[in-house]
Amino acid sequence: MTDTPLRRAIFIAFEAIAIAAFLIMLGSSILQVFLRYLTDISLMWTEELARLMCVFTTYFGSVVVLMLREHIRVDVLDNVLGVRGRAIAAAVSDILVTWFLVVFGIGCWLMAQATWETETATMEWFRMGYVYVGVGVAVAAMIALIVADLVRQLLALLRPSEAAP
Repeated sequence: MTDTPLRRAIFIAFEAIAIAAFLIMLGSSILQVFLRYLTDISLMWTEELARLMCVFTTYFGSVVVLMLREHIRVDVLDNVLGVRGRAIAAAVSDILVTWFLVVFGIGCWLMAQATWETETATMEWFRMGYVYVGVGVAVAAMIALIVADLVRQLLALLRPSEAAP
């Protein structure tokens, strides 16, 4: 998980951003409910801010979950495959996930360029391009982490087994 100082720093940074985004989302939602029901004042931007912070919480939190290896997993193959088979299946899975994330990252880049100057509906100071850049940063981090783990897995697969006669 966080076996090097760099990985530890990435973990702490992404966890802090995910927590901050969650707290902003929570605070915005509570403010909306409080003002709407207790004072009959409705702030239009609180719902949109909460929604955008939910996006940041999801993607920055995904990096944390990836580093902890706590993502949802179907382990049917683990029960059937041996140690080497599980390693090969994990490598294939990481390659497919990386391919998806690269395509997704390219989409983030293109959308960030297309919406960099586009204001959100209720917050003129917040641009939609910021959302795509944020998601793109999280996707780039996931790609880097998966590729680093994949290289480590492939090197372990290529090493001769110590248990072989």
